[in-house]
Amino acid sequence: MRVTAVETIQLGEFPNLCLVRLHTDEGLVGLGETFFGAEAVAAHVHETAAGRLLGRDPSAIDGLRLALANYVGTRSTGVEARANSALDIALWDLLGQATGRPVVDLLGGMTRPAIRAYNTCAGYRYVRTTRAQMMQNWGLPDPDTKAGPYEDLDAFLQGRAGELAE
Repeated sequence: MRVTAVETIQLGEFPNLCLVRLHTDEGLVGLGETFFGAEAVAAHVHETAAGRLLGRDPSAIDGLRLALANYVGTRSTGVEARANSALDIALWDLLGQATGRPVVDLLGGMTRPAIRAYNTCAGYRYVRTTRAQMMQNWGLPDPDTKAGPYEDLDAFLQGRAGELAE
């Protein structure tokens, strides 16, 4: 199996997210992702990293990791690190597909049966409500009340799915 194409995808809805897809001659496609500075990450992937991956065996992850991290001073910071992280994820995804094994097993196995979820974002409704309260406190005009892109999800999760059909 060989890497035949390296693709980056940037979504307008999430401008800081950069998805990476590695295509192989066997038709498999590995998916990786990273965040922040998506345009710079995509540029690094295409201008620097792709040439070090094309034609190579994607299952040789350690060797490819070394080939991608050969610049002094850029191994653990910045655009290069984020690009290499996305590529590393895509390589493990390919290896999992090629071997039919879950990536968790390839990485050494599960260490605990479950983890607690933690969420630091509150959603558009919270942001709008908080902003409206601040505007009222300062006696400013009513804030823009446009719906965010996930209002349909809010309605669904709160048992108001009927609103979605309106």
